[in-house]
Amino acid sequence: MTSEPSAIAFDPHDRRFVDEGVPFDLLARIRAEQPVYRTPSGAWYLSRHADVEAALVDVDTFRAELGPITGIPAGCASIPADQHFLSEIPEPRHGRIRRLFNAIFAWHRVRVLEPILEAECNRLLDGLFAKGGGDLHGEYALSIPAFAMAHIMGLEREAVELFMQWSSDGTMMTRPATPGVPAEGPASHVYFRARIAEQRALPEPTNHVFKVLLEAEIEGRPLSDAELATQLHFMVQAGVHTTRSFLAHLMNRLVQDPDLHARLDGDRSLIAAYLEESLRHDSPVQRTTRIATRDVEIGGVLIRKGETVEMGIGSGNRDDAQHSAPAEFRLDREDPRAHLAFGAGSHVCPGAMLARLEGATAVRVLLGRARRLERVAGAIYPPLPGSLGHQPIPVRLVPR
Repeated sequence: MTSEPSAIAFDPHDRRFVDEGVPFDLLARIRAEQPVYRTPSGAWYLSRHADVEAALVDVDTFRAELGPITGIPAGCASIPADQHFLSEIPEPRHGRIRRLFNAIFAWHRVRVLEPILEAECNRLLDGLFAKGGGDLHGEYALSIPAFAMAHIMGLEREAVELFMQWSSDGTMMTRPATPGVPAEGPASHVYFRARIAEQRALPEPTNHVFKVLLEAEIEGRPLSDAELATQLHFMVQAGVHTTRSFLAHLMNRLVQDPDLHARLDGDRSLIAAYLEESLRHDSPVQRTTRIATRDVEIGGVLIRKGETVEMGIGSGNRDDAQHSAPAEFRLDREDPRAHLAFGAGSHVCPGAMLARLEGATAVRVLLGRARRLERVAGAIYPPLPGSLGHQPIPVRLVPR
């Protein structure tokens, strides 16, 4: 007698994934049995690479919705337009503001940061080596993107500490409309409004980021201070809060896999492949939320206008229809960038090149300084992946 298969129960927002890891065996079953899966909350979860990619590209049908994760269940429809993050702004306005981001994070501007990032990585490691080790997350992986973003914005060293604090205390996942936020808005908005006022008072903005944003005209008018503060906040949210997860996963795997550390140490040309395989296998963002703007059918399932759709980025990156042996962590993939970690289509992450530069520099400098990375006895290490991976990564550093 054959027993009936058990019902699938999967909540993409389950906080247990942070500590216990993402249940990829269950996601494989969802891809096979219910690729367009109805979650317990009533949202639709897309699990296959092809479906996720197509939906991410179709921005007219699937609008980004970060309202609930910023404490606003009613979503974008209830949030003032000047508080919409870049990804939530509909076309054609999104494309016009996106061009400002492209000008800010263009490769010719990003690549000149490499020696500056290298010096900062060495400075951070000097402190860690002085005490024999420490936390490769809070004292390294988090600091690097915070430093990079502050430098790009032309801000003082105090901004680095603030960006790290806001990424850790939840500030980056709020906005003025978030319940419980003070009337003046989150601390990030207060800070950026002050920087905007300083730059406006000058004959000419002293930094490229502020120059681009302050001088822009969108649909015949400049951006308001509220819009500017929102987009600067979003730059930190995406460029620090999310990038920290990417770098934390890079560090975590190096600590937990000494053979991988030795392999990269012996052949630094593999670092680029390591970054891409980490982005695929250990996707720093496991899912992102969209709202259907019209009725649409995917895989024979009708999704109604107004329904929530979860884009299963982490699941799509483990789809065996896209990747051979997807559960394996391999540095020899034929198309290492064929993943969804930075999104797809016109909403692909504008800071992807910066994130890759930060990751490559952080890994290269660490390899150059540490002969071995030793686990700390008794320490509990974060799973790979573990959502945004906020846990410490304790390590004992063995110098060369």
